[in-house]
Amino acid sequence: MGVEIRAAQEDELADYLRVVRYVFAAPLAEGIEDQQEKWRYDPERSLCVFVDGKLVSTYGAYDFTVQLNGASVPMAGVTNVGTLPGFRRRGFVRELVMRGLADARERGESCAMLWASFGAIYQRFGYGLASAWVGYRWDPRYGRLSGPSAEGTTEILSMAAARLTLEAVHAEYVGPRNLMIARSAEGWRRVFEPELPEQSYQRAVVYRNAAGEPRGTMFLQNREQEDHEPGPNQYLTVGDFTALDVDAYRGMWEFLAGHDLVREVTMERVPEDDPAPLMLLEPRTLRRRTMDAMWLRVADVELALSQRPYGVKDPRHDGRAGGCALTLRVVDEQCEWNDGTYRIETDGVESAVKRVDGAAELTVPVERLAQLISGYASASQLARLDLIEVGDALALTTADAMFATAYRPFCQDGF
Repeated sequence: MGVEIRAAQEDELADYLRVVRYVFAAPLAEGIEDQQEKWRYDPERSLCVFVDGKLVSTYGAYDFTVQLNGASVPMAGVTNVGTLPGFRRRGFVRELVMRGLADARERGESCAMLWASFGAIYQRFGYGLASAWVGYRWDPRYGRLSGPSAEGTTEILSMAAARLTLEAVHAEYVGPRNLMIARSAEGWRRVFEPELPEQSYQRAVVYRNAAGEPRGTMFLQNREQEDHEPGPNQYLTVGDFTALDVDAYRGMWEFLAGHDLVREVTMERVPEDDPAPLMLLEPRTLRRRTMDAMWLRVADVELALSQRPYGVKDPRHDGRAGGCALTLRVVDEQCEWNDGTYRIETDGVESAVKRVDGAAELTVPVERLAQLISGYASASQLARLDLIEVGDALALTTADAMFATAYRPFCQDGF
């Protein structure tokens, strides 16, 4: 058996996509080499296993700019990882994932991120769960918010007509957040040239405040379903719910609650710290559920720790006061370049990270470091679960303050 591992070529697109579509149970549509499919595939960042010349295992990545507690950092967006049945349990995925991490490091990407079809697979490779997403299914009749009504207006537009507004509001929304992807031109192309035909029903909604400024946007798909039940028979699906302030949030929520012919509103990929449960008069109506979302793997520990803003600056002073330091022992059995002890010194604005010798205050497996960096878990939480080792109990307080985030980690985009 001859095994070759290399990037796929342009003329191997069809073979690459056939493997991906089979692994992830997607329909094998005709015209698979159509230009619309190529967003799934970047030849330069693909890695494939060929057995006796047959493509049997795939890996891909995108060049992303991701907000990390308000800072823009390059990351690898890993996708299309899979192996055909009959060729599994041979270590092909492990080899591709490890090569992908080395490639990310060489490109200056401190972390790799992915949506996992099966999280247990990626934990074996040092990925840690770094965010969650929330879903709602609620009845507009019970969707009233407490407090005053919004002061602005909403407008329903075609996606094309709203494009510039959607992009501007989204860019402002992403800026201070955590694990959100700054959409490139390609990312927006995927929004405005949707793959699925049923998405052609999608409309945009723009909320403008009393001064006429756009402060909120969302996508809608509204369908009628004859179920022969009394009451409303429409179903509304909401995506990309983006509000820059509480007035915009209220305005768009009130717009959704005003759909008298809608039986159920479905909202997917809502952040964990979404305010609806705090603002609704009847929060139980949300039927809230939580799912694992983004998995993060630190490809370059020193770079990741130096890029991340820390939660220690004091706004009452000049931003330089209140600095602190922490020594971490990072355990990484798969990427030997990461394994070691690091000293972080930060004032919250600027940070210095260097390798050191000697005892560490905390010992952290690399998958748990991903959870600290993302802000998904605190050092105290991890210590209570015996997931990290504590050499100095006072260091937990320091770590909790340093790795605190302004917003819960959340990724709005699938890839």
